[in-house]
Amino acid sequence: MSNDWETKRQKPTRVRWAVLAMLAFASASAYLTRHCIAVANTTIQEELDFTTEQMGTILGVFMLGYSIFQIPVSWLGSRWGTRSVLSCLSLLWSLVTLWTAAVTSYIPMVVSRGIFGGAQAGLVPTTALAIRDWFPAERRGFSSAVIDTSMSVGGIVTMGLTAWLMKWFDWRVVFQMYSLVGIVWACAFYLYFRNRPAQHPGTNQTERDLIRSGASKSIRDSASQSNEVDAKSDTAGADSNEMEFRGRSVAGLMIRSSNIWAISLQQFFRAFVYAVLIGWLPAYLEKRYGLPREAAGYWTMLPLLMTVVGVLPAGIVVDGLLTRTGNKYLSRTLVAFAGLSLGGLLTLGAAWTTSSAQHVVLLSTGGLFAGFAAAPSWAATMDVAGRLSSVAMAVMNTVGAVGAFLGAETFGRVIGHIEKTDGDWNLFIYVFVGIYAASALSWLAVRPEVTLTKRED
Repeated sequence: MSNDWETKRQKPTRVRWAVLAMLAFASASAYLTRHCIAVANTTIQEELDFTTEQMGTILGVFMLGYSIFQIPVSWLGSRWGTRSVLSCLSLLWSLVTLWTAAVTSYIPMVVSRGIFGGAQAGLVPTTALAIRDWFPAERRGFSSAVIDTSMSVGGIVTMGLTAWLMKWFDWRVVFQMYSLVGIVWACAFYLYFRNRPAQHPGTNQTERDLIRSGASKSIRDSASQSNEVDAKSDTAGADSNEMEFRGRSVAGLMIRSSNIWAISLQQFFRAFVYAVLIGWLPAYLEKRYGLPREAAGYWTMLPLLMTVVGVLPAGIVVDGLLTRTGNKYLSRTLVAFAGLSLGGLLTLGAAWTTSSAQHVVLLSTGGLFAGFAAAPSWAATMDVAGRLSSVAMAVMNTVGAVGAFLGAETFGRVIGHIEKTDGDWNLFIYVFVGIYAASALSWLAVRPEVTLTKRED
């Protein structure tokens, strides 16, 4: 009796926050090795005598490997556990970056970047699985937002840091430095992390109970069966009722789930929008307003930055609504729908602006609210997929990669059409808003309370 009382009065340990910090650092530092080649682009081209077309292939093959290996690597994460898989992936992409730093010809460079893309394909899916296992449903919005923000910040920091380091070091040395970060992290993560909270010696029973049950009574009551399964499986490291699915049965679950289709569709359109912001917005501003290239580049930073700024507040809103109401449809689906709808309406307002500054401010404010869909997309996927979260995230990411490719292609044609026909530049805005609307409407079909193993009536 005394021991039970002591357990109840214990404060929860905070290992879960250390886990989140390690995952966030991995997400940010992964971009050191991912984006450094963009900064070193012209230097590599001149030193190794590559053509512009060859450099385009070298940069593009990353996305090919990234897309092809999303689902296979995520399946390994579900099968073998986040600890082993994510550590090995970080080690692999770091060693491949060392290889990239050593190559002197075209084919090895292409092969190394393709393998590198395949290694980084598992980052998002396995991270999602770790968050699902280490945080209750009511904290997944904020946790996901931290990871998403870390990726964006990592990308921004990499651009400036690499440019600065290349003033002092050869590009090969910079790549080697970045590789060491991933190698050290992989070792530290493997030593500290465990797949499940109950396996970690630093957690106490209070923290484990908090992770399983959350803080909201309404959620605990509605999820009691699921929590019982989790409690039994903590020491085993996997949910017995979900991990039995293999191969075709997993594919069948994904294909039959209207939730997976809807979540993937919203990601397709959101990636479509983001690809336009990073790929075509500078050229659009140059051509529409006659801005100098440098000025257009600076203006483009604002919509990208505001999109990132919207992510963390959304994570807090998502968790707060779930804690207060216990309603996942409200906290996931409707938050994302409202954010994307507001983003689209504000972007539409840019069609009636009279200056480039006003135009960019409205696009940026629209991006701020569109950022509110990031945390719900992670949280809803984890809610729906459970122990198969890594596979579901991989499916979503793969579809998003297709959307990003088509976004770049489509808006290249839109801008080309406007130039050839001397047409209305607002066509760019109208198509952009249409994509926002399609993403928002896709969210209305997402029902986070319905899991893959539960019939969708």
